[in-house]
Amino acid sequence: MSERRKPRRSSGFMLPRALPWSSFLSRVWPGTLIVCWTALTTFVLTIPTWATLGVVAAVLVAATALLRVPAGALPRLPVWLWSGFIGGCVGAWLGDGVEVFLRASSVALIVVWGSSLLLWAVPTTAMAGALRVFLAPLRLFRAPVDEWALIMGEALRGLPMLRDQAGAVMDTVRLRLGDEMASMSMRAYARLAIDVVTASLSAASRGAAETGRVMSMRGGLRPPVSERVSLGWRDLVAALVCAAAVAAIVAVKILL
Repeated sequence: MSERRKPRRSSGFMLPRALPWSSFLSRVWPGTLIVCWTALTTFVLTIPTWATLGVVAAVLVAATALLRVPAGALPRLPVWLWSGFIGGCVGAWLGDGVEVFLRASSVALIVVWGSSLLLWAVPTTAMAGALRVFLAPLRLFRAPVDEWALIMGEALRGLPMLRDQAGAVMDTVRLRLGDEMASMSMRAYARLAIDVVTASLSAASRGAAETGRVMSMRGGLRPPVSERVSLGWRDLVAALVCAAAVAAIVAVKILL
């Protein structure tokens, strides 16, 4: 009997997709999550102190626990990224800038972490509908809000296509190069990364062009569906947690 092999977790930065089970965050209106994360990201980028990073990280830990993110959904960081991080630490240490380098790395980690949680909790269709609600006031200036929302929705749906194309290109590269990838120089890795990105975008562009032709044959974009904003106690809890985190950041900034 042949043994069943467990699926190997892919390496690299794979685009998160909405988790298939229901959770506290998935029942919150997507617009509430977008507003809360926008507020927290603004403070992380404008006041990148260790206190700010700690407060936002605590909120993200609680959100990860509520969302029940499995370990298999987390990306496995490639070796070159770890090597670059260690090399950056060494260079920052030689230039007396270790603290600044670590803080900048923590800011990037928190931004990616929170954005991934948002994608794990909110389907792309719901996110596009929430953005349409936020853009609704622009109708007073005769802006094509419905068309913008539909285009953003189609663009969000096309991101998995780009992810799949990048995965197929990387699998082809691994098959062709084999063990040679382990002995490649950093310059060769940089050229390979450019080639992979170019090939992925080219393949995704062809797929997008074919999708556009099919949509044109079917009558173009479908009419927009009115987004129903349904707020509940979960939205209130999320807003209160975000407000408490912002108040803590501001209080620490004023006191210190």
